[in-house]
Amino acid sequence: MTRAFDRPFDAGLQAERTALAWQRTVLSFAIAALVSARLLLNTVSIGSYAVAALGLIMTAVLFWVGHRRYRAVHTTLVQASTDRIRLASAAPLFLWALAVFVLAVVGAVFAALGIVATLPS
Repeated sequence: MTRAFDRPFDAGLQAERTALAWQRTVLSFAIAALVSARLLLNTVSIGSYAVAALGLIMTAVLFWVGHRRYRAVHTTLVQASTDRIRLASAAPLFLWALAVFVLAVVGAVFAALGIVATLPS
């Protein structure tokens, strides 16, 4: 027997598909952090571990926020008694975009440092 809270809100599973998309994005973020740490291991030993640790910590936090956000949206949709529903803010989405931007900037800096280090003097 399933509780009313456990049932999907709609037949199209919109919230569930969105949650799965965010999980795939978080997984790709974790892979990017580990690959960047592996690539940096030859040039910066301590820095590569810091990049991997920071990336994995950010991944864990973003996974937790995404899961929490899904549960809140799902609960709101299932328990709503009116047609007008106030959903969560977009702050976690902004933080996610900011984290991806920071990752891109760090990658560009490390790539530039790698190019500068290989130039003949």
